[in-house]
Amino acid sequence: MTAKTIQICADEWRTLPWKKFQKTLFRLQHRIYKAAKSNDKNSVKRLQSLLFGSKCAKYLAVRQVSQLNAGKKNAGVDGISLLNPKERLQLVTELHFMKKWKHRKLKRVSLPKENGEQRLLGIPTLRDKAMQCLVTYALEPVYESYASDGSYGVRPGHSGLDLQNRVFQILKSSCNGYKKMIVKVNLTDCFGTLSHEKIMSRITLPGVGQKFLRSALMAGILREPSNTLWETSQGGRMAPLLCNMILHGIEDLNNARIRRQDYQRGFRYTNDLILVLMPGECGETLLRKVESFLDLHGLRAEEAKTSIVSPVEGFDFLGWHFRVKAKNHKFVCYPSKKNRKQMIEKIKSIMKNSKYKVQDRVKKVEKVYRTWWNYHRFTDMNQVNLWSPRKWAYQYLQKTTKLPGKKIGKYMKDIFNGHTSRMNRYMAARGKKSVYDGDFTYWSKKNATEYTGPLATALKKQEYRCNCCGLRFSGTDWIELHHKNGINNDFKVTNVEALHRTCHQYQEIHREILLMRKRR
Repeated sequence: MTAKTIQICADEWRTLPWKKFQKTLFRLQHRIYKAAKSNDKNSVKRLQSLLFGSKCAKYLAVRQVSQLNAGKKNAGVDGISLLNPKERLQLVTELHFMKKWKHRKLKRVSLPKENGEQRLLGIPTLRDKAMQCLVTYALEPVYESYASDGSYGVRPGHSGLDLQNRVFQILKSSCNGYKKMIVKVNLTDCFGTLSHEKIMSRITLPGVGQKFLRSALMAGILREPSNTLWETSQGGRMAPLLCNMILHGIEDLNNARIRRQDYQRGFRYTNDLILVLMPGECGETLLRKVESFLDLHGLRAEEAKTSIVSPVEGFDFLGWHFRVKAKNHKFVCYPSKKNRKQMIEKIKSIMKNSKYKVQDRVKKVEKVYRTWWNYHRFTDMNQVNLWSPRKWAYQYLQKTTKLPGKKIGKYMKDIFNGHTSRMNRYMAARGKKSVYDGDFTYWSKKNATEYTGPLATALKKQEYRCNCCGLRFSGTDWIELHHKNGINNDFKVTNVEALHRTCHQYQEIHREILLMRKRR
């Protein structure tokens, strides 16, 4: 393949009408969502078939897995981790032959568990990721049409931060959280034994979609659903989506209706679940309800991680420690000991990796720490020791490098300073809102709350629209800060703007800088 051919294909890929594709795909998904809301299965399947045959959905699926996903460079069993523009166009053509598609085996990667055992994460090939993405486009609006108010795991427009805020709302002092009890349930290592017929009976897809889904289940995509950002980026959203569809309803087992108003007392993040017990309610009775639900679906809970705890004692969930203070009954939330320990170990392993230059290691550590802080920025960070990782990093660089103290101090300031937190100030998604309901204003503003600093300022200034394509940012868009002059440390209001990640990738200034670097 010549460089000229690749350049022609790159120009063709770049000039495709992506804005039109996004509008067309959303219109189809919105129609599927409305038909599913009306319980019109025939219309749902007809619209899903229309989506499978749509060129816009195929192009967007290939772009998602080859350019946008965080785990796009992780290869499957075929060893292919990157696609050039010509190969992307070829893959779009291959997606037309959905009827003959057979899911390939997954590449198994070992991940350590808390108890010292190993869990296997399955990574599909890029081809299979693209087809999974296409099927997810058709299946997600169906689940969103009936999703419970207590379901938050890997749903578009929803996140763990929403769940954190909901726990705060139900355990805060004005709601007498100290009088309540928490039932914790975890489901692991049991999805691989599920009957495929049971799964298929809960899925609404046309024949061609069902055929692909069966081959994906045979490959083992549901052996253990991904419930972290990293794992989801490797395997896509299909496994957690199927997990949500199978477990739908378990989070509603302890709900109550008081004075014509529904109260959500269960919250689930894929296969992790907490249920709130009101004063006088029996935890054992609720656990029996959970066991009956799981038996009906051929599942089981992990006994070691199933417990009934008091909020006054505190409990860990999704990397946070939730507790109600015994003295004043105030709710407090902060990073769990395990989560903080994992972050420190990651920083140490990066710093000790002598394959990279000191400057590169510092940049990697800065990214790790910023990601960790952003996840916990709506908690009480005063409850954890934030000085120990800084002290260790400073002393390590002093011992192992010849850098002057001022230079090391500047590195430490860049990594650990300038972060802010606001406890319990995150606004959770309203009720049963869905990104497919067409309320663009609500979701663009909701998505903007995920960002801080110059990016948040730029979003508000642009009225939550992309400055390049003019589309409103939806609840699923990845937003990036663009520096118009190409200087990344120039944060003047006139020099920065918020763009879709895809729009940002094709900014001319970045291409010019890249070419200048190559010439050197």
